[in-house]
Amino acid sequence: MPAPPTIPPEFLAQYDTERASKLCRRAVWYSATVLAVVALSWSMTVYEVATGTAFTGGDSVSTAEVLTDVLFTAIFAATLVHFARRVRSRAEVVRTLQVVIAVVGVTAVTVTPLVMNAGLIPGATLDRSPQADRAQATASLLSVFILHFLASVFVALSPREGLRPLIPVYAAFAAWVLLVSNGSPTQRAVLLAIAPLAAAPGLAWSCWRYRSFTDRFHARALQKRYSEVTRELTDARRIHEALFPPPITRGPVRVTYHYEPMREIGGDFLFVRPLAFPPSAPEGPVLVVLIDVTGHGIAAALAVNRLHAELDALWARGPLPEPAAVIRALNTFTEQFLAPGAMFATAIAIRVEPGPTPTVRWASAGHPPACLRTPDQPARTLGSTATMLGVLPPDLFDCDEGTEPLPPGSAIVAFTDGASEVTDAAGRQLGLVGLRRLIETAPEGPLTDTLARAVAAHRAGPPADDTLIVELTLAKE
Repeated sequence: MPAPPTIPPEFLAQYDTERASKLCRRAVWYSATVLAVVALSWSMTVYEVATGTAFTGGDSVSTAEVLTDVLFTAIFAATLVHFARRVRSRAEVVRTLQVVIAVVGVTAVTVTPLVMNAGLIPGATLDRSPQADRAQATASLLSVFILHFLASVFVALSPREGLRPLIPVYAAFAAWVLLVSNGSPTQRAVLLAIAPLAAAPGLAWSCWRYRSFTDRFHARALQKRYSEVTRELTDARRIHEALFPPPITRGPVRVTYHYEPMREIGGDFLFVRPLAFPPSAPEGPVLVVLIDVTGHGIAAALAVNRLHAELDALWARGPLPEPAAVIRALNTFTEQFLAPGAMFATAIAIRVEPGPTPTVRWASAGHPPACLRTPDQPARTLGSTATMLGVLPPDLFDCDEGTEPLPPGSAIVAFTDGASEVTDAAGRQLGLVGLRRLIETAPEGPLTDTLARAVAAHRAGPPADDTLIVELTLAKE
């Protein structure tokens, strides 16, 4: 039988509490059931003592029966009261049950031969023949089987917990066979060999019940934790995406984007700031910073939040500097605070100047090249001007800046590698060439939706990376 699943450390206290409560209830039912069986034995003993019809062996045998009933009654009545008073800890429940099973088992293998001698062999007193010893041993093992199997049906102990109380029982039985029994060496060897079989069904049943309980608890715990994490990630995604700027839909520079995280939250991020004064005026330049943190999920999203806070801090100190200066500031922050945790990033900063002679200025730190589409020229790329963020310390980090003229009607498309590295069923990437071809051949109008549909159509299966596609458009005069 496979081992039950390991309970995660954070669930151990809950597991112990739930198992202790269940074991307590089961122990109460077990004690009550055995007391009912003992009550039946009491009625038979009282009848036999009163009538004398079952005894030919004298008072010693009937006294043993009475003593056995008294002992069992006392043990299980005390056990019933012990567990019914309050819920015990799991360790206390297990220890108590182990003691009870050991005591009643030892009683069964030591007293039962005296009790069952007269019942199994008519006319016998305390017969010491090999046949009587064999019958006595069989009766002892039968008693152990009944008591242990009842315990296993009601109380699910682990394999180790169930084996421990059987050690003194087997030792007592072995002592009786070796020191008291008059059977032949072969008979004694056979009795010792078959003795463990009396507890085998109970152990197998108990192990199955224990695994079943552990499996159910594990499934419930994981389902509960999954539900909690799902709710938390939903809230985290709402907070994370609240950092994304609204599209700019008026003025000379328009900004639209499409974002699709691989998981609930991701490591792609967009920072957009109009540089006019006041900031609400749509006529001035626009700065766009596209960031892609290595990795996915919660860790990447936390890194993104820290980078966003750094950009906000730069903005709070005054108008954001030129694209190259923004990239250098992001590299300093990443190298100091994120790189020690093996978190790095790529980024591209794009500044569009509408003015009398519109231009685009950019700086890119290891980011996939953006694509510039103009009305009268083939699309061209805005390549990387520096290494990725966090790899080099500030004194070794060098960042250049590129400049291109920007005729009215031009569009700049920037994206993360989730768009360019998407693969089809054959494992072929869409690639930078494929994206550039789509940008060149796409009809006039918003490119983000067109590219997002093309990426989704090329993708086989669920997303393998976060995807962010951004378009900056210089409106026609």
